Amino acid sequence: MVINKLSAQVQLALRYENLLTPNVKSLFIKDRTLQIWEIIVRYVNTLEEISNKFDMKVYDLGQGYAQVVIGRRYISELSDEPNVIFISLPQFMEYIDLDLAQVCAEETSLPTGNFQISGRGLLLAVIDSGIDYTHPDFRNDDDTTRILYLWDQGIEGKPPLSFADGTLYTKEQIDEALKEPTKEEMLVKVPSMDLLGHGTALAGIAGGNGRGSLGRRNRGMAPECDLLIVKVGKTNREYGPRDLEIMQGIRFAMEKAKELLKPLVILLGSGYNLTSHNGKDILAAYIENVHRSWVCNIVVGMGNEGNRGSHSQGSIGEGETKEIQFIIDGDMKEYACCIWKPISDEVELTLESPTGEKTDVLSLLTPNRAYLFDETAVLINFSEPVIDITQQQILIVLQGQNGRFINNGLWRISLKGRRILQGNYNVWGSIVREFNNNTRFLEASLETTLTCPADSEGLTGVGAYNGNTIQLAAFSGRGYTADGRIRPSLVAPGVNVTVPSVRNGELYTVATGTSIAAAFVAGAYILMQAYGIVQLGNPGLYGDALEVYLIRNAKRPIINGPYPNNSWGFGMLCLEAALNNMREVANQTN
Repeated sequence: MVINKLSAQVQLALRYENLLTPNVKSLFIKDRTLQIWEIIVRYVNTLEEISNKFDMKVYDLGQGYAQVVIGRRYISELSDEPNVIFISLPQFMEYIDLDLAQVCAEETSLPTGNFQISGRGLLLAVIDSGIDYTHPDFRNDDDTTRILYLWDQGIEGKPPLSFADGTLYTKEQIDEALKEPTKEEMLVKVPSMDLLGHGTALAGIAGGNGRGSLGRRNRGMAPECDLLIVKVGKTNREYGPRDLEIMQGIRFAMEKAKELLKPLVILLGSGYNLTSHNGKDILAAYIENVHRSWVCNIVVGMGNEGNRGSHSQGSIGEGETKEIQFIIDGDMKEYACCIWKPISDEVELTLESPTGEKTDVLSLLTPNRAYLFDETAVLINFSEPVIDITQQQILIVLQGQNGRFINNGLWRISLKGRRILQGNYNVWGSIVREFNNNTRFLEASLETTLTCPADSEGLTGVGAYNGNTIQLAAFSGRGYTADGRIRPSLVAPGVNVTVPSVRNGELYTVATGTSIAAAFVAGAYILMQAYGIVQLGNPGLYGDALEVYLIRNAKRPIINGPYPNNSWGFGMLCLEAALNNMREVANQTN
């Protein structure tokens, strides 16, 4: 076995599966009786020749990535295959929880406006918690749906071609459901629901038409675009979607856009934190590889970890010992943190629990170790990198045992520098969903608090500000990326924004988060594609070309400068200025 080809999570799961909680096992175990696991494989050439050898099912994700369903006993052997680059487990992600004048877009889609663009004929894909397809904001004036396809990954039945899970509903099926007199009867025909309301909110900001509000006051950015919805994940899970399901959604959206010959904007609404934050993890790298495979822009929020204490950083010298302290609070079943350091540096580590129990002194010579402190299992992995060869990860996983929660209190990581050339290190912890949970690093840093995949080079990462006070939202994840690239790209309103509601008897509510801000940018990209590709006739106006127009023409109040910076990026979204600049450039080149 070439152990480096297995992610830290795979190594620990293979060795200490009996210590993992049922929630964590549900990430990757498809059949516990037969020990069938689901993994993500990065490869070169093809997997066809070896699929029969290991009796595995392969669902291609494109660009050298695949979802593989395989027996546990074959995973180590699979990693020995020369065309297999890397194997990882799916990882849980968390959802990163309309005044168009705030983004210079109040008249862009009106008949009396300067541009008269509404996104008609273009495609917005929202890959998130689903959509309330019965809401009037996603219907045409004749009450037919604006949704071309709705793939609910949690309803077993008829998945899209070449995918393994879920059920795909077409516009025709949704239109038939909408003819029913009550919402309950509609859901009998098309039973897909957005139980969280997160995806519905994002779709409303980016592409809602405001039919549910008097005079369409709550109109979204691109009110006539076509919608493609992917409801990711399973409804019976305790946590959010997995990175694998986001990758499937991106692949599906790309293939449908190619089939329909439509430009595409993809809006993602979830993120995770246990990565190197330099764009090299499996999801960020996948997005970087696929984003140029079609006429496409991809957008995601920076995450809401800005003030949650989930990042710490420091430096260490040779022979020096540094202590990293973190608090576990509340009823936590699972928690993890990962230390990322230069591969040139050698360190030793010990971990001490709140009760004073300690691990042995661990290093690369002890790549996988497990301990039981009271009713908390401690799993630690050191391993050499394969994909990101400049950084080494040390993964620490805490798991409550026998139905108990992780020991509350102060945990201490002691790092000792053995051979040090660079000395810097970063530590990121799991996203904690409960707002009043105080789990955090004691010496936390606001810098590099963005979540993955906002660190990917293949998308636009968006921060959030309060549109009423013009202040950066305290929760908004900060840049830069760990390798120094500018993030966020820009910021947009993300505090108490009016959005479509999924609650019975309520058409609109308010929502907050950087994914809300990202929805404004996704809608802006739809309108920019409509103007640049359709009206100006320039088929190359998508992707990086459009991002350049947005960042060049962002509003930059002096008080928040100098720009770019790790809080405001290049400034505040201003769509009309970007459109004017596009027109100026087009006039100069004609």
